[in-house]
Amino acid sequence: MSYVIAVDGGGTKTNVICADSTGAILGTGLSGPTNLTSTSVGAASFNLHEGIRQATENVAATVPITHAAMGLAGMDSQDDYVVAFGTLKTVLDQFHIPNFILVNDAVIALENGSDAPQAVVLISGTGSNCYGKNAQGETANAGGADYLLADQGSGYSIGRQVLREAVKSFDGRAEYSVLQQLVCQHFAIESIADLKSKVYSPALPKKEIADLSKLCTQASAQNDAVALRIIDKTITDLEAHIDAVVARLQLAAGAFDCVLSGSVVELPEIKDPLIARLQSKYSQIRVVFPEKPPVYGALKLALQAQASGATSSS
Repeated sequence: MSYVIAVDGGGTKTNVICADSTGAILGTGLSGPTNLTSTSVGAASFNLHEGIRQATENVAATVPITHAAMGLAGMDSQDDYVVAFGTLKTVLDQFHIPNFILVNDAVIALENGSDAPQAVVLISGTGSNCYGKNAQGETANAGGADYLLADQGSGYSIGRQVLREAVKSFDGRAEYSVLQQLVCQHFAIESIADLKSKVYSPALPKKEIADLSKLCTQASAQNDAVALRIIDKTITDLEAHIDAVVARLQLAAGAFDCVLSGSVVELPEIKDPLIARLQSKYSQIRVVFPEKPPVYGALKLALQAQASGATSSS
C-alpha cells in the first residue's frame, strides 16, 4: 500500500487530499493561496506545506507517499512552470514525496469534470480561463493571463465594472444605476465621492473586487439596465472563450463535453443563457457541472501516475 497527494492551488486558497492507491480519502487540508502571481514564493511554499501537513497528520508515517499531482492557478507559460516546479518541489521533498506532476489548474478542472476524449473546461470564478483537448491529443487555451491581460467574464471583471459604473452613475457620465447605492452600502460610505479611499488606500485586493460581483446580481434582480448589460457582456465574454478553444481544436462538428466550473458560471443569471447559446451553436455539446471540487481532478492524475509508474514532470 502507498499514498498519493492531490492539490488544487488557487489564488485565494489551496485544497489538499491524501488518498491511498485505491482512491480512498485518508485526510484533507485547506490553506492559503499558492498561485505565485498572487502571493510570494515564501507564502506559497508555507501554504502548500501546511495543506499537506493537515492532509497527512492522521495517516501512517511508515507508508510511503509516492506521487503528488497539483493543479496550479496562474501558471500559464514554460517560465511560470520552471519557477513553480522548482519552488514547490522543495516542499514535497520535505515530505519525502519523490514524484511531482504539476499542471495548470484548468487541466485538473477538466479531468474532474469529464473522461471524454474531446472536452473543454471553462473556469469563471475570481479569474477566468478556458482549456480544451481533442481526440488527436492536441490542446488549446484561451484567457488565463490574469487580471491585467485577461480575466474577461470573471468575478474580478464584473466587480471592476460595478465600481466604474457606480462612479459614472454618480458623476453623470451615464444613466443612474442602483449600483451606486449598493456600492455605498457595501463600503459603508455616504457617497461615491468617498469611494476612492476605500479602493486605493490600501489597494483593494483582486478577491475583494471579485466579491463585488454579487452587487451586480442584486441590481440585475431589480432590472437595473446597467447591471443587466454587465451580465450580458459577461456571458458574451465567456462564450468567446469557449468559441476560441472549440475553433482551434476543430470540435464544432463532433461531440464534446463542456465542463463549467466556478462561482460566476454557476450563477443562474449567467449559467442559463450561456448554456442556451452554446446548445444553439453546437449540436453535439454536452454541458457538465462537476459534482466534486477540482482537487479530485488532481487526485485522478496522481492515481494514474502512480499506477503507470510515471515520474516527476520536470
